Amino acid sequence: MQVPALQLSILTPFFPWPADSDVSDLIGRLSPLDRSPGPEVYNMSPARPVSAVRRLARCKGEVVMANEAAPRITRGYELLHPLLDHLTAAAPLGEASWRQWQIARVGGGASNLVYHVTRVGSAHPEDGDLGELAVKFTIRDGRDRAGREYGALWALQRAGLHVAPEPVLLERERFAQPVVVQSWLSGPVSVTPPVLDEDWLALVQHFAAVHSIALDNTGALLSPAVLTMDSAAAGSQRIHEQLARTPPSAQSAVLRDLVERAARTRWPEWRPPALALCRCDPNTTNFVRRPNGWASVDWENSGRGDPAFEIADLMTHPTHVAVPASRWDWLIEAYCTLRTRHLADQGARHRADSTFTVRIRTYHRLMLVWWVVRIARALYEVPRGLDQRLAARPATWQADTQDLYDRYVQRAQEAW
Repeated sequence: MQVPALQLSILTPFFPWPADSDVSDLIGRLSPLDRSPGPEVYNMSPARPVSAVRRLARCKGEVVMANEAAPRITRGYELLHPLLDHLTAAAPLGEASWRQWQIARVGGGASNLVYHVTRVGSAHPEDGDLGELAVKFTIRDGRDRAGREYGALWALQRAGLHVAPEPVLLERERFAQPVVVQSWLSGPVSVTPPVLDEDWLALVQHFAAVHSIALDNTGALLSPAVLTMDSAAAGSQRIHEQLARTPPSAQSAVLRDLVERAARTRWPEWRPPALALCRCDPNTTNFVRRPNGWASVDWENSGRGDPAFEIADLMTHPTHVAVPASRWDWLIEAYCTLRTRHLADQGARHRADSTFTVRIRTYHRLMLVWWVVRIARALYEVPRGLDQRLAARPATWQADTQDLYDRYVQRAQEAW
């Protein structure tokens, strides 16, 4: 059978454009997006080598994005399933070797276990490029974390955007924890935010590339991002969803006051925004700072959303809590410069997005309150064993989280 092509509208590259401001001058010096033509649509059959079809999403005989049956690529599964069985049973904590694989446990979020695996020795000609991989076991919950990550990686690859790992394998049910296998992405990573304008703009360029994948009107190919907003009303709903997870007796007066302030605010309104693929996790350690264009990993919360919300999410993430407000003003200008020029380049086919900055500013204030409520929930749940994760938290977790809560309270109070 033939796999249907994705119904994605791939917008043209954002660079380069003439420069007419300081931000624009810097934008104009950047190289074009790392983009190549999308792969052809293959006829899948057991006889076709894995290397020819590994670009197509597949899961236990299903095409993940298109949800249509397709035969397994037998040898690829024969190679990876024993490895995954071993990792499930042994759960190595450091470096290890097993058969033809070198294995190293790598740091990740508390909700997943990640291994860097490298195949050594000679390879069968039909094995394809399975030499260096990332194996990620995710916690089993209602988010479908592994499926989200695989779907996003497949959409990016289908678009010809080299800004993330390549998807290799998805198994939701075979193992105790869902697992997604992907190519290993090498490059420098930092726990601290960028410093130089050039680095911040590389981050903006990365988000612009991801957001260039515009979904069709139904958005049927990707689920909504785990955390997203498309209106102020939706933002208020996200806040109250978090608030409901903490009993009133554990809600501080400061927290309730901030929630009430948000509820009393007369927020701007806008038409439903155009949705695009969004990462939904701007943690600084997720970005691989390659010299030819930044890439990113950890797409387990991704889905369709408003790109303006993604920028506000970036601005309010805990790893950026110390970034000064002036940097965010700069970043909004940089991103909106890219977006405005790109929409203008599209001509009459795309209307100007006149509310983009308003949406960022609105989501930003709402997200400051959301973080206060979310961190308060964590401070209540974790000591009571109500927030189980795959990886242990550090010994200083509670003190660090309380400090973070106090900082977000201060930032949210300053926003009103």
